Amino acid sequence: MQNSVVIIPTYNEADSIADLIHSLMKIEIDVIVIDDNSPDRTSKIVKDLGLDHVRVIDHGDKNGIGAAYIAGFQVALELDYKLIATMDADGSHLATDLKRMLREGDSYEVVMGTRWMSGGSVLNWPLHRKLLSQFGTWYAKKVLAMPYRDLTGGLRVYNAQVLKKLNMKSIRSNGYCFQIEMIRALTELNAEFKEVPIQFIEREQGKSKMSKKIVIEAFVRVTFWGFQRLVGYNADKLHYVK
Repeated sequence: MQNSVVIIPTYNEADSIADLIHSLMKIEIDVIVIDDNSPDRTSKIVKDLGLDHVRVIDHGDKNGIGAAYIAGFQVALELDYKLIATMDADGSHLATDLKRMLREGDSYEVVMGTRWMSGGSVLNWPLHRKLLSQFGTWYAKKVLAMPYRDLTGGLRVYNAQVLKKLNMKSIRSNGYCFQIEMIRALTELNAEFKEVPIQFIEREQGKSKMSKKIVIEAFVRVTFWGFQRLVGYNADKLHYVK
């Protein structure tokens, strides 16, 4: 068992998951795959690899990325990992970037893989996806008064000690807004953050999980949190703390 683990939520990622896991074998890290009952048998593909450092959790019916990450965090904390990373299953994140981020994990409580900063890049995304991602982070930064340059990215490293302070039941977002709420919650816990530039590569196989429902959830929740901030509502600051 390694000191670090990466949590990878999956739903119909049969075309990419094996390649991703093999790429992660180049660095010293365990893997927890959280599968939402993928019809394409993603879970079985991972199990058939027969790798001792890879654990599969069959999470039941599709419950969303937020619920999958929370389940992964709980398992990783129970197993007493020191660093807990998160990563997309579609090959858009690179193991080499994760390796660099893990080096910062002992010095910072949250290490954020950032596309929209010097040294970061996005490959093979159409213009509308770039604009949507950049607008999402810009809007959340302005409304929530947070300085970070990529609030919706999924490649991150968390120190287990800061996650132990977090009331996981208070994280209610279930689409990509989950990434924003995690940073919001950990900001309330006064966590130390580090942004690291990464390369993001659009998936070559499979289908994107982005949808209008996910975009609307993020916009509505961020707007609501921003209103709470403007009126000086402080209850949320307390309910994120365990």
